[in-house]
Amino acid sequence: MNLSMESVKKIKYLWEDGNEIEWIQAFIKIVDKNAKLVPFILTPEQRKFVEGLCKYIIVLKSRQLGLSVCTVALSIRQCIVYPNSNCLLVSHDQKSCNAIFDKLKQQFNSLPDWLKPKTIANNRMEIKMENGSKITCVCAGNKDIARGDTLHLVHLSEFAFWKDPKRQLNSITQALAPDGKLIIESTANGMNYFHDLYFQAKNNENSYKSFFFNWIDGNTLFKKDYTNSVEIYKAKNNNKLLVNEDLNDEEKELVKLGSSIEQLIWRRLKIASGGLDAFHMEYPSQDIEAFISTGQNIFSNKRIVQIQRSIHKNNYIKKDNITDLPNDLKKYYGRSFFIYKLKKPNVKYYIGCDLSEGVGQDHSVCEVFNEDGEQVAEFYNNKIKPYQMAEIINILGLYYNKALLNIERASGGNSVIERLRYNFKYMRIYKQKMFDENNKVISRLGFDTNSKSKGIIINDFVEAFDEGQIKINSVRVLEEMQVFQINDNGSMGAVSGQHDDSVMATALALYAMKHGVNYRWY
Repeated sequence: MNLSMESVKKIKYLWEDGNEIEWIQAFIKIVDKNAKLVPFILTPEQRKFVEGLCKYIIVLKSRQLGLSVCTVALSIRQCIVYPNSNCLLVSHDQKSCNAIFDKLKQQFNSLPDWLKPKTIANNRMEIKMENGSKITCVCAGNKDIARGDTLHLVHLSEFAFWKDPKRQLNSITQALAPDGKLIIESTANGMNYFHDLYFQAKNNENSYKSFFFNWIDGNTLFKKDYTNSVEIYKAKNNNKLLVNEDLNDEEKELVKLGSSIEQLIWRRLKIASGGLDAFHMEYPSQDIEAFISTGQNIFSNKRIVQIQRSIHKNNYIKKDNITDLPNDLKKYYGRSFFIYKLKKPNVKYYIGCDLSEGVGQDHSVCEVFNEDGEQVAEFYNNKIKPYQMAEIINILGLYYNKALLNIERASGGNSVIERLRYNFKYMRIYKQKMFDENNKVISRLGFDTNSKSKGIIINDFVEAFDEGQIKINSVRVLEEMQVFQINDNGSMGAVSGQHDDSVMATALALYAMKHGVNYRWY
């Protein structure tokens, strides 16, 4: 085929990395919801997804946003632009695997004849091309998955529903080429390995880049569904449309996030047939909402989500707006230390401290509250040793008007308390009254957390939260509250694989605020 100079330049442009969207839209066609073969014009969500491609990606999404279709197109491009590529598309069950392979064949067959590579195999869920490339569709759980292969593009679909996902992910990761890309994508399915990976990515605690796509922004694929829902609603309500005065509190919050009345009507019909919890999981408006469970959670998930909707990302005060921050705190600001409300003179502050050994596992956390019950600051870090934390807590306490500290004695707490009192002469450390072996009342610095005392401080926290007596400004604390549960044996803590350091530090601060005395400083 003879090509003009202009066509040659365009093709050269499309073959360059960074122009994946233009390549897909130029060469690939898909079957739309009206069963028509049309050029694949990416939605805003699909564009954002493709533009954000990097080595490791994890995507939490609402249902039916077309990301799997998009990944199929990316795998086809990979195999044509880079001969000898190996792409793997993994589904959570056979039905989904069949559907993905059908989409793969449809897109591949839609390519222009001059572009489409000749195939040497096009069956058994695999397309092999004469240029050495291949695309394979398999089910999760296949023992031979990725064995002996070098993979250049991998898509793991509905990862939250896989059995033994950790082991399988490790096997696939080992087979990934140095310049390969791994995409994990799923709707939510409770507190599991996918949940852990996603929030670790969101908090920059692993190698993945996180994406979240809600149902409100992904409206371009559902316009016909919205129209049909409106007609059903009007037929049942004397031809009247839903108005703002009819909205409940959650719907009003969704309007603030960009939801239209038509979308809310569609949502109501979905909830009527499947329930609110199922809707939150399959069509979340915010990422934390997707993982809400109604099991043995101690804190009200509904209230947590309501508060989280009102908190903006990076809601802490910018460093330039804090004029009196000590240098030893300034170097941690924006990474481990965050201030949500400026310090005021003559105000009492309370700091709860849950400390670790600083070996990269549990975090050492300090939560700061003012006398009105508002969280004003927090510090967390899992690499700082206890002796270093003692110095940081001393500076933090002095900065907050010689705040009352309530420090858990477990783990690194004992050594921190000793340094604070005897090295730094810090005078306001909460003293817990106890009985010695002679049944005499004694006072010990810090707080001893056992099953009884833990229940007391957590229940105080729950009451204050439910009654609106405190204000939480940290997304981190709210996320930990969501996974804090009571077990069948009565023990309390985070679900397996999660942290509760911030919850415990907050409970300690609130207990000091409720029961602490204003120890004299001398």
